[in-house]
Amino acid sequence: MPPNDIGSHETTLLAKVREKGGHAGNVTLQRELGWNTDTYWSVRDRLVDSGQLELGRGKGGSVSLVVRADAVSAIAAGSEAQSGTPTSVCESELYDPVAGVLRGAWAKDMRFRSHVVEVTARQGRRDTGGTWTRPDIVVAALRVFPHVPGKFFDLVTFELKASNAISVTAVFEALAHRRAATQAYVWLHLPAGVERDDTSALLERINEEARRQGVGLIIGSDPADYSSWDVQLRAVRVEPDPEFLNEFIAQQLPALARDELAQWFR
Repeated sequence: MPPNDIGSHETTLLAKVREKGGHAGNVTLQRELGWNTDTYWSVRDRLVDSGQLELGRGKGGSVSLVVRADAVSAIAAGSEAQSGTPTSVCESELYDPVAGVLRGAWAKDMRFRSHVVEVTARQGRRDTGGTWTRPDIVVAALRVFPHVPGKFFDLVTFELKASNAISVTAVFEALAHRRAATQAYVWLHLPAGVERDDTSALLERINEEARRQGVGLIIGSDPADYSSWDVQLRAVRVEPDPEFLNEFIAQQLPALARDELAQWFR
């Protein structure tokens, strides 16, 4: 993109966010601006790096205008009800669509320089270290920041639950993974046909426990559509013991993925 176009695009994106009240979702902004994926993420990232936008949660991720602390106002982001999603899906049917979004829109939103996504739930009876040691999906990622020297490695785990298997136990399963991971998430499938009022007390309890434990929480109505993912809590990043991290990678990731990770730091 020519330099003149970059400045023009940044001005346009900032104006659109202001038009939305200072906060808007990535999906909405890209759709209304009519930009292709690469253009949108590139311009958004430049504005984040320059301190004019900050990242937020929500379905598909969001951005907010950065304002002085004494001028901050509370802005509520609305959400649209999704339809046409099956109300009964088994957990194994969630793995591939969720992994696909993690490789694409989610990785872009998280600003990964390089990443590998593996469905680790399908390992049969192979020993991986005991109860609750095998996540459903693992994301290994490399991040760099324009104002911080060095490269940063993340290993993010996901524990998925179908709508008929949602319980607070999922938080503790995810927490067990964090022994050797930098971040751990619980991903819950709540189809559009399921009324949240029916599960509100349980979801509130899960949210409270996840917040207390530093576990991330995502609720999605369509596993294949990032715009339906409601990121309720971002996982707290921790630094696991390098020995545990190394052992986890050796046990959970296939040889090709391990080789790619090794190339990142050569």
